[in-house]
Amino acid sequence: MKTMMAKMSMQKRMMIYFAVPLLIIQAAVAAVFYPALLDRFKSQLNYSVEQSINQALSFVGSYLHSMEYLTEMVENNREVYEIISARDFTGRRKLEEQYQEFYTLNRVFASLEFSNSLYRFGLYIPEDIIYVSNQYYIFPDTRLEMRDDYEQMTEYFAMGRDYLAHSEERKDVGSMDTFSMLTLYHQICDGSNGRPLGVCSVSIDGKLLAQVMENANITSNGMVYLINAEGEGAVSSNEVLFEELKGQNALPLIREESVWESVRIGQNAYYASREAIENTGWQMVSLIPAVEYDGQFRHLVMSSMVAVVIMMIMIMGMSYFLSNYYVGRLKKLSTEMKHLQDGDLNVQLPSIQQGDEVEEVYRNFNFMVEEVRRLLREHFQLGKDARVAELRALQAQINPHFLYNTLDLINWIAMDYEAEDIEKIAWNLARFYRLSLNHGQDLISIGEEVEHVQVYVNIQKFHYDDAVHLEAEVPEELKSLACLNIILQPFVENAILHGIGEKAEIKQCSIAIRVQRQGENILFTVKDDGPGMTAQQMEDAVSFNMNQIKGGYGIKNINFRIKLCFGEEYGVRYESVLGEGTTAFILIPAMAMEEAEVKIEGRS
Repeated sequence: MKTMMAKMSMQKRMMIYFAVPLLIIQAAVAAVFYPALLDRFKSQLNYSVEQSINQALSFVGSYLHSMEYLTEMVENNREVYEIISARDFTGRRKLEEQYQEFYTLNRVFASLEFSNSLYRFGLYIPEDIIYVSNQYYIFPDTRLEMRDDYEQMTEYFAMGRDYLAHSEERKDVGSMDTFSMLTLYHQICDGSNGRPLGVCSVSIDGKLLAQVMENANITSNGMVYLINAEGEGAVSSNEVLFEELKGQNALPLIREESVWESVRIGQNAYYASREAIENTGWQMVSLIPAVEYDGQFRHLVMSSMVAVVIMMIMIMGMSYFLSNYYVGRLKKLSTEMKHLQDGDLNVQLPSIQQGDEVEEVYRNFNFMVEEVRRLLREHFQLGKDARVAELRALQAQINPHFLYNTLDLINWIAMDYEAEDIEKIAWNLARFYRLSLNHGQDLISIGEEVEHVQVYVNIQKFHYDDAVHLEAEVPEELKSLACLNIILQPFVENAILHGIGEKAEIKQCSIAIRVQRQGENILFTVKDDGPGMTAQQMEDAVSFNMNQIKGGYGIKNINFRIKLCFGEEYGVRYESVLGEGTTAFILIPAMAMEEAEVKIEGRS
């Protein structure tokens, strides 16, 4: 073995040293963890199915509880109870009196349906009442007697229980067409002697419950359905399969509650889960084809085998790559050393921080070459910085002075020609730049900073035909305190540009600035009524990267400048509601001008 290894090239030996241990580890890990992974996957699948069923059961239970509550509302309605509990409640009374009753009952039920649009209401009373022919809200009690399950219904009523059953009811208000629905029947009795007065019903569209069943069914060929104690199913997520099994008398009927019961229907095997719907005698049954359930595990087995093969190929490929890489480093070292001997100072060896002997030589060589390059760059940068500083000094002396004089000249000429708009624009623009440039200083008083925003808005009013409105609330005692220059105007500018400036449907832009003291801090609030921002947009607006800060007065730069000057506890945050507006909060310490200058110099 040693002789065979000795005859191999260095690259092949390194490849074997890399690959064999990893393959052994992979095999051991697969043998230990695959059974646990399979059990975990099975538990997760079972949990997912159970959660889907429980969620559907919760929805159905919620609907049924709502129906129970609504029947109680009907029974406890004073007007309904007084009408049907009257001792002379018969069809022998005057038509005017019965018409008045009909009008009252119709109004009550119409109001209930309007407030609970998912449900249809009905009241069953003696058939000799003249308005039972309405067949809309009010029906003759003989209609219940015609049902095949009337005897069972009366047994439920005798036990003081509501009766849940399938029925054909109208679907919508104003429609006389009938649809398959699930109906809860509740007997209304006289509170004094228990005498039956009538039956009220609340129905819900079967398709709505079927949709719940469809959402609970996680397989393509299975189904979830509701079934009563007599084996009558009312709602199913798969009507085709439901009718097929029902026609074959193979539909699993109601039994004790169970989970993952194995049943065979014809040539097909299923897993059945049964959950009772409280106080109804109904059950929700879920059928999952065994071939689909077990197929999930076959898919996991195949996926695991493919993953193992792919990992083996990757291990062999990485072993080849690494062995070739290390051998290549030695060749690279030899080649670059020859270039160095020839006097080429631009040579650079790759440094990947391997920490071995070859890397040590690489680092020493690269350090020497980089030092020479650094000295050359420093010499070049020093000359370049000197020229840039000289140019900026010249611009600082000339540009502001020239700009102010020019704007003052425009202002005076406008006054001579009585051009009030031009005069106002020129004056506001001159004041805007005086406050912006601030003699090159970073600090400005709060009063001047708010004034800076005001003159900016004055200019924008001309641009947007006086559609921009600004309200500023600044306590007099806070105006002389210090703040950073230009930390409010960008927020006002964003409110204008991203609102009335971008969206034609927005005709007005209202902005409110409020300055208030909070202990040792100053809080600026800038609120607008624009289109608002998403959570991601608010996060992107204030987050910054040190490599991306290149000057300017954007929101990111403001947040960065505040934190840089005053600390991480200060800065910018947003609150926004889409379609309603955005509020920006800017927090800085409360300091006099001299104190702020000392603090900023101390952090610089």
